[in-house]
Amino acid sequence: MRVMFRVLIVLAVLAVPLAAQAQGKIGIINLDEAMSNSSAGKSALGSLKSKFESREKALAATGDELKRMQEELQKKSVALSQDAMKTKAADFEGKARKYLEDRNKLQQEEQQAQQGVLQPLLTRLQKVVSDYAVRNGYTVILEARSVPYFDPKLDVTAAIQAEFDKSK
Repeated sequence: MRVMFRVLIVLAVLAVPLAAQAQGKIGIINLDEAMSNSSAGKSALGSLKSKFESREKALAATGDELKRMQEELQKKSVALSQDAMKTKAADFEGKARKYLEDRNKLQQEEQQAQQGVLQPLLTRLQKVVSDYAVRNGYTVILEARSVPYFDPKLDVTAAIQAEFDKSK
């Protein structure tokens, strides 16, 4: 019994430093905010927006035209002959199909361009986060979206964004 008691005491003494060591400095970062508010992120997102803006406007105009066509079809469905209605409906369906294809193609192109432009920035941002964590004694820095609640004092987004702006 005495031996068991001594073993428990030794284990308790050993466990205290391990528990104290497990508690470390924790930081929280909003990566989207750090990226989009940085000078490099603003520049990259601005160039992406301008690259696709005209096509998005043209697509929006086509979408508005399709809405008008649909409303017209609904209003005139009773007055038009069956053949005229079929012709207008087929025309509408063809334009709607082309619109959806164009919209999907534009979305895919935007996503690919965004990945191509932002991926190098994200890689650089990850290095900045790692360097910042090591330099400032953080055990872990978590993404804000993955944490349901955190004390705002733990937020290191602004500091890391400033470091990111300085880095090249």
